[in-house]
Amino acid sequence: MRIAAFLIGMSGAAVAVAAGAIHLGYSGWAVAGFVAGTLVISQMLYLGLILLMTRQESLNRSERTASDSSSEKLIPIHKSQQSGL
Repeated sequence: MRIAAFLIGMSGAAVAVAAGAIHLGYSGWAVAGFVAGTLVISQMLYLGLILLMTRQESLNRSERTASDSSSEKLIPIHKSQQSGL
């Protein structure tokens, strides 16, 4: 996920929360508090997503290195070394 897409989504969510709070008749300070809470929660969710993606990538890399290390023990045979070719 790109940071620009996240910022647009976070801003859209904050605007939607502000519009909903204003529509429900909350005061200006309450609207500001809801918007600030929305921004904080959005950033925490994004951080969680980044941590999950980092964990998944490290697991994928460790699996790749484990499979690569087992094939390093084999001697590669090139076409010039094969009999009859």
